[in-house]
Amino acid sequence: MKFRYLLATLLAFIGILYSTQDVQADGFGGPNTGDYVYENKEFITNVQYDQLDSINSGIYTEPHPQKLYVLIFDDAADIKEFVQITGADVHSNDASSNIIGNIGSNVGYLLYGREKYIDMRLDNDDIDNESNYLILDLKDKKVFFSASEQADRYITDLMFWKLRKGLANDFKSSDEDTQIKALFSLANRLEPKLQDVAQSSKKLESKDLADIKRVRNRILYALGTIVAILLIYLIWKYMHNHPGSGSDLGNSDYDAGFDEGYYMGRNDPFM
Repeated sequence: MKFRYLLATLLAFIGILYSTQDVQADGFGGPNTGDYVYENKEFITNVQYDQLDSINSGIYTEPHPQKLYVLIFDDAADIKEFVQITGADVHSNDASSNIIGNIGSNVGYLLYGREKYIDMRLDNDDIDNESNYLILDLKDKKVFFSASEQADRYITDLMFWKLRKGLANDFKSSDEDTQIKALFSLANRLEPKLQDVAQSSKKLESKDLADIKRVRNRILYALGTIVAILLIYLIWKYMHNHPGSGSDLGNSDYDAGFDEGYYMGRNDPFM
């Protein structure tokens, strides 16, 4: 009897140990604050979590339900892993660097661990279509967004830049609470955009910074062409009015002198 009790206790201990190792096997082991947040320390308040929970309730609607996860890092090892796995550029000031492309970004792997995330994919075919990640790097004072496959053509680098307007100084603050408040202000601004994605029967699209640059380049090319044509016309007009400019041959002043000399020569009494 004692042996059976001892064996059962040992098996239970091994089971607990195995399950703990399974959760912590890769990545960060999943969100450690409720369902939608990973933070390596306690940064957010209960009110902020309730706010995020409310946002997720609002965007989880048909026909393409969406979810918004928040990741907050200040640990150097976490940030290094984040950069290595996603390819994020924490030092660039280019607005396009704040967007982490969904395909190949592996934010889900980062959050849950590769094996666990693959299992989640097998259990839920829509996980990549519904998972959006708002990421704050407190150490480098930079915010990132990785859109779901359903939202990635709609919430572009240009839209994300517009949504961040007025928050730049808060994200650059040395006060962590100020940065996190800015993060949740940004989450609030994202909510109606993610609702648009969730409620649309088709995949939405909007312009990105590359589109704006292409339009700008076309305008500059057109203006450059117009200026070049105008300069050529002005040069032609000047040369037409001053046909001998820069040379004695064909110079109008020289032609008059030649005619006058020819006349005097013909009438010179000594010739």
